Amino acid sequence: MEIVKEGLRGGVSGAVSESLQASLLYVRDMLIPEFKSLWGTDEEVKRLKDQKDRIWEFLWDVYEKQIVDKRQMHFVIRRLHLAYNIETALETFHDEYPHPQRGPDEPPLGIPGYIKGGLKKIRFLSNFQKEIADIKEEIRKLEEYRKENEITTVGEDWDDVGGQNKRIKRDPVHTLRPIGDPDIVGFATGINNILRWLLDKNIVNLAVVSVVGIGGAGKSTITRKVCNSNDVKESFDKVIFIEITRNYVLRNILREIAKMLEINSNDKDERELSYLIWERLENTRYLIVLDDVWTEDLWDELSKILPDKEKGSRVMITTRFENVAKRAHTKYTYLPYYLPLLDADESLNLFLKKAVPKNHQCPDPSSDLYNIAEQFAAKCQGLPLALELLGGLVSIKPYTFHGWKKLLETMSWHVDVRKCIDAVATSYECLPLIEKLCFMYLAAFPPSTKIDAKELLRIWSGEGLIRIRPNDKRTVEEIAECILEDLAQRNMVRVLKRFPDGSIEDIQLHDVLTELAVKKAQELNFLMVCSKPDVWEHCSNAPRVAIHYSSDLDVSFGIYASHNVYSLFISSDLWSWKALNLDCSKVRRLRVLCCDERNSRVVKLRSLELRAFSHLRYLRSRDDLKWEGSGFEEWIRGMKYLETLDLRILSHGFTDCMWQAKTQLRHVLLPDIIRTEGPPVSVDIKNLQTLSNVDWNSQWGISSFPNIPNVRDLDIYIPPGVPGKEVASLIRRLKYVVHLKISGCLINFQNIASAYARCCIFSETLKSLEVMKYRRYGECYGTEDETPLFPLVLRDGMLPPYLIELYINGYVFESDFMPVLEKLGSLKVVALYGMYKAGNLVSRIKCSAGGFKQLEALSLNNLDLEEWEIEPGAMPMLKTLQVLYCDPLRVPPELTNQLSSLQSLEWVTQIQTNKDALRNISEQQPNLVLIDP
Repeated sequence: MEIVKEGLRGGVSGAVSESLQASLLYVRDMLIPEFKSLWGTDEEVKRLKDQKDRIWEFLWDVYEKQIVDKRQMHFVIRRLHLAYNIETALETFHDEYPHPQRGPDEPPLGIPGYIKGGLKKIRFLSNFQKEIADIKEEIRKLEEYRKENEITTVGEDWDDVGGQNKRIKRDPVHTLRPIGDPDIVGFATGINNILRWLLDKNIVNLAVVSVVGIGGAGKSTITRKVCNSNDVKESFDKVIFIEITRNYVLRNILREIAKMLEINSNDKDERELSYLIWERLENTRYLIVLDDVWTEDLWDELSKILPDKEKGSRVMITTRFENVAKRAHTKYTYLPYYLPLLDADESLNLFLKKAVPKNHQCPDPSSDLYNIAEQFAAKCQGLPLALELLGGLVSIKPYTFHGWKKLLETMSWHVDVRKCIDAVATSYECLPLIEKLCFMYLAAFPPSTKIDAKELLRIWSGEGLIRIRPNDKRTVEEIAECILEDLAQRNMVRVLKRFPDGSIEDIQLHDVLTELAVKKAQELNFLMVCSKPDVWEHCSNAPRVAIHYSSDLDVSFGIYASHNVYSLFISSDLWSWKALNLDCSKVRRLRVLCCDERNSRVVKLRSLELRAFSHLRYLRSRDDLKWEGSGFEEWIRGMKYLETLDLRILSHGFTDCMWQAKTQLRHVLLPDIIRTEGPPVSVDIKNLQTLSNVDWNSQWGISSFPNIPNVRDLDIYIPPGVPGKEVASLIRRLKYVVHLKISGCLINFQNIASAYARCCIFSETLKSLEVMKYRRYGECYGTEDETPLFPLVLRDGMLPPYLIELYINGYVFESDFMPVLEKLGSLKVVALYGMYKAGNLVSRIKCSAGGFKQLEALSLNNLDLEEWEIEPGAMPMLKTLQVLYCDPLRVPPELTNQLSSLQSLEWVTQIQTNKDALRNISEQQPNLVLIDP
């Protein structure tokens, strides 16, 4: 009735006809019952918030318990999804509820305006009530499931296997036992046999060496060890290692081979690639390793492109199947080598390497603890993967007889080599609940995929698996990092590479563990993996869908899932110029979208409504995205809850609209070939931690910067003309920055660093600093004579004392830089690159005794040096040395004598005496990996 009265006052003057009054009364009688049915919406919203808070209190309580009961797992996962749905409903109410606003000087809306607004409000509330009804139905069904299975809602009453209800609270400082011990146990005989066959000078024709063994037996480990040996590197001109996926695509394998042979494979079909590979290999002695071959057909297809010119070339194949090994043959073929399982002593040795904590001695052979270790090792029956997993599990238990015995008594399995997945499942069952969920999430990645650890942590955080407890001062990323470290400690993931600060950079899953993750995820309806179009429709009830696409057909499909899909992964190794058309019209609750179509031309996303992506938290694409139905920026503007935006491969930049209403943004990674200015001054993004590939914003000044106080990773381009004081002012504001990269057109780093006299502008938290003086893509490089050089003087106090990584590119040095750098006691990586060969003002450098105490990697590139003195005791921890194009610098005669810890040496030179010296070093140091350019 208020609508009618207000409408009469604002829109009708004088007498109102009886017919109009009758019409208004009719409208009133129609609207009031609708409004009455929708009364109480505010109370419903409040109850939803309370319900969500109670769910998360429950989840926090059970997350760190070792839940084995499958019914309890189902219950937890369903409650997690219920929390997601409630959050989505609350966000929808907050964003879309009509709030008509009228200024004080604006005229009344009148009858049409009020009726239109009222109808809009009724329409929204009606739809919202339906969503609430769906949530109530979910709660009812979940309560029925709980009662039927006699599940308590109080986490303390749940089973806690082994009494391990301990909170995952490892310090982010990485002091865990090193992962990936370089020592290989039990493979000496196999390595020697394979080396003998590969290096057999009596067979000059192309020959095949096959290694056969079950999953987890160590085939890939032994193969990589052989390929990295100096004997192999010196004997073959080309060593090519290819990991074969189960559903391989021949064109992708050819492209990988072409890449390692430095052949441009763009726009080349299989026939062209085959010819170019044959031509490049024809006059070389090559070794091609095909790791983990599943089918006989692969050899039939690849053997046609492998020339045999009596150079002594070899092909090495690892496989689980004897028929594959026998099918791969040439005129001269060695009998397959059947990789044996480890014997009792070897098994015990490997187990102890993994189980005994760092800085502890192995138990005495006469002790009871040693006897327990023998029983553990015997259960694995010589399978290396099972030994590593079990060792990782034992390593987190108390290093006592009673601690190990208690675990041994709870184990009832022995490894059946035909069912390795059941054996390694024991390590999975002993994970805390939150780690189980995170491990199942790894099923979304194709087998043998190298997984970027930072991206994985952002995905876990983006979907909402990991939340910050009340009073927990850690960030979500730090909590996720501790979880990943714990999975690595248990050998549930393989660490491929670590950053110099010790954090994990890349991981990989063993094929057996990938199968385990997929199996568990599908059993619990946690995630569905689809590899063929005919199974996509079976994903209708899956809350997470991973599409591993490997067909050569044009792809155009809709998501068959209901609106409850939370995460969608699309990955393909297919080389195709055709578009991938993704129809997301039915999606309403999507939180994570990862498009890793690395080889497709474009990914097209279609939806009739912008709200299909309005709840997105994580967006990553490895290809150019096309958003049909609306402009790209309109889609981005609607993503108010976005936390991670990773569009490093994109054909267009952004305007300021991408920063609007993005208060939850944490990680922004933009394309480096497109200029995108950083956030404007008016932006307040306190949660932002990563900002990559942005330009200096023209609005910024000495005191006018956006509110981004918590940035930890910053990669910024400084255009010409920006004063050094302004750059220094920005850097001083970043009190928590850990990784900083500054690049620009002829940027004068010395002016920036000297902007505040006698004061280091860098934060003490800074661990990695990269300064690059280069021209941006699309700008003319000019000539050396036209380009002013900025001689760099490194002075004490200019760089932060706790720096771990330092990269300086494109500067000439006015004086010896080593005396300053070697005093930075935390430095582990130093890389110095000169943009131009001519003009370096320093010709002699000296590394003093006691300097660079922690340095592990040193790279000198394009520096005009003549003499390098290394005193005894300098760089005692150096493992990797790279010297590229630094002629006339001579190889120091004391190089290997002083650097006893050196493991890898790469020195590119045109001076013959240097080449002779490197050859002598290779002969005198057989364990040193000498990289021959």
